[in-house]
Amino acid sequence: MIKKMIEELIGSIMTEFGTTRGLATAYLIVSALVVIMAIVCAIMSVLVWFRYSRANKHGITNQMSGIDTCRFALDQAGLQHVKVRKSGFIRELFFGNYYNIYTKTIYLRSVFGKIDTKQSVTSTALALQKAGIAKLCEEGDRKAVIRNRLSIIALFGPILFIPFVIIGFVVDFFVLKTNGGIASYLGLGVGGLLLLIGLIVTFLNIPVERKGNEMALEMARDYGMANEEELQIMKKVFDAYIMQYICNFILEVLRVIEWVLRVVMAFNDKKD
Repeated sequence: MIKKMIEELIGSIMTEFGTTRGLATAYLIVSALVVIMAIVCAIMSVLVWFRYSRANKHGITNQMSGIDTCRFALDQAGLQHVKVRKSGFIRELFFGNYYNIYTKTIYLRSVFGKIDTKQSVTSTALALQKAGIAKLCEEGDRKAVIRNRLSIIALFGPILFIPFVIIGFVVDFFVLKTNGGIASYLGLGVGGLLLLIGLIVTFLNIPVERKGNEMALEMARDYGMANEEELQIMKKVFDAYIMQYICNFILEVLRVIEWVLRVVMAFNDKKD
């Protein structure tokens, strides 16, 4: 029964795109892998949130809030011009804890997973980590600068990919009265560019965040802001984040491959 279902799916893809069986099969496999990796990413997000929340309930010996910890670390690094603010609801919903390279401001969660005024292992860990990311950017670390400058586009890129593709086909079909014309290719092109930016950012997330994690643990030790037990809890939180970034990168790679296959099938259909 499963084999029959797969054959029907391949047949429908061949009919829809006017493509070969090989391309239709490849597209089906990659699309299935995209769904699987999306589920894995969702599971990793739950793991991150579990460790984040658990560590946020664990008090910190330095008895400093997230904002105070971040301010202290920035001042120690000579970054007095970098501001520290609590995130508003909308900003937190989309970005969480992050460093805005354009406004030179670190935003810390104040609603979900609150750490701005919290005195916890999580608040110390994330405050120091964001201070580390800010330091990397302000010192001109190339990967950190590129990642942070493109982060807004990368955040919405995967969400906007399908709408751009659909708009292109709709404009062709209803306005230009063509099937697979210039608007369709333009939609695929813009969507592909957004996916590519997302791929670049998710790739850079891994080395940049890892370096930020190392800097955070270093500062916590050097400044006497955490004992060994607290440092181990911080490391577990950071490790979960890195695993999530790796999964997100794999997902973005699969999305780009899926887009390439879609473009190839579209061009083949147009040529035929």
